[in-house]
Amino acid sequence: MKIVEFMYPEYTNIYGESYNLEYLKRCNKDIRVIETHVGDTPKFITGEADMVYMGCMTEDKQEKTIELLMPYRNFIINAIQSGIIFVVTGNALEIFGTKIIGDEVMSDNKIDIRGLSIFDYQSVRHMKQMRHNSQYIGNFEGMLMLGHRSQYSYCYGEFNNYFIKIYRGIGMNPDTDREGVHVKNFFGTYSLGPYFIMNPPFTKYILRLLGLKDDLLFEKEIMEAYQYRLEELRRTI
Repeated sequence: MKIVEFMYPEYTNIYGESYNLEYLKRCNKDIRVIETHVGDTPKFITGEADMVYMGCMTEDKQEKTIELLMPYRNFIINAIQSGIIFVVTGNALEIFGTKIIGDEVMSDNKIDIRGLSIFDYQSVRHMKQMRHNSQYIGNFEGMLMLGHRSQYSYCYGEFNNYFIKIYRGIGMNPDTDREGVHVKNFFGTYSLGPYFIMNPPFTKYILRLLGLKDDLLFEKEIMEAYQYRLEELRRTI
C-alpha cells in the first residue's frame, strides 16, 4: 500500500485539486489517500507518507500555511532529500521560497512574508492589478506538459532546478521560459486544478515513481483528451 498525504485540504482545494488524488487512487487500488488537516501532525515527518500533495490556496491562507509548516521545515528538507514525492500546484509553490512580497488588495499596506526558504526564489504579488490568466505547453524529460494558471503573483530567481521548459506560454514570470521546481522527487508548478488528468503521461510517471503499474483509469479516453487539448493549445497559444 502506498500512502499519499493531502496537506490541509480545507485550504488547498480551491480549484478542485482534490480530484488529482481521487483520480490517482482510482488508477491503482494500492494507493491510499490520507488527509492531514490544520492542527494535525504531518505524516511525512514520521515516514508514513510515500507522496505529499498540496494544491492552490487563497493568498491569506499562504501565510497561515507557512506558519503551520515552519516547525517542520527541516523535516521537509530531509523528506525531499530522501526521495519522498512532493507534488505542489498553483500558488502553493510560493510558500517554499524565501519570501512573498507585494501589496494588499484592500489597503495600501505592503506585505513581506517570510517563506519556508526550501528553495531560493521569491514571489511578488500585485493584488491591485488584473489577475494573470494563461495556459502553457512545455517539456519535462521528453513529455509534453500542459497547464493553465490564474494568479496575481510571479516568482523570481535563477530557477536552476526548474521543472518544465516552456515553449508556449510563460514560466515562473513573463521573462523566463523556466516553470516550476524540480528537485529529487519534488515537483512544483503554477498550474491549477486537475493536473494529473490534464497530463496523463506525467501521471504514469508518478505511478512508476511510487513503484506501481502505470495503467490509467479510462486510459484511452484520457489520452485522446490530452492529445485534443494539446492540439488546441498549439493552435491558440
